[in-house]
Amino acid sequence: MSAAQLLLKKGLHVVGEFPGRLSDLLPFFLKAYTNIYVISAVLLTIVTALAWILAVSKAQLSSIYPFMALSYVFVALFSLLIFKEDVTALRWVGIVVICAGVFLVSRS
Repeated sequence: MSAAQLLLKKGLHVVGEFPGRLSDLLPFFLKAYTNIYVISAVLLTIVTALAWILAVSKAQLSSIYPFMALSYVFVALFSLLIFKEDVTALRWVGIVVICAGVFLVSRS
């Protein structure tokens, strides 16, 4: 899912910001849904949903769901590396807390 979000962000860098006027919505969505990065993000989201269905069918939800929080780590790291976004120290502290929580849940 993290990869899909990163691809979506990359695609929207090309497409542009969400329009403020109603008349600009159709051209925006046409441009977005013909962008290879956006298309890839949508397809990867579908693959992710199928993988999630498989995971939920085989494991306890309370055990596997906390691992979804690891997406915060991946998105923050790759947003910093790819998009040069500002990831503050406080945000990294929060990510470390999330990782500690995921570790504790995985041990229970």
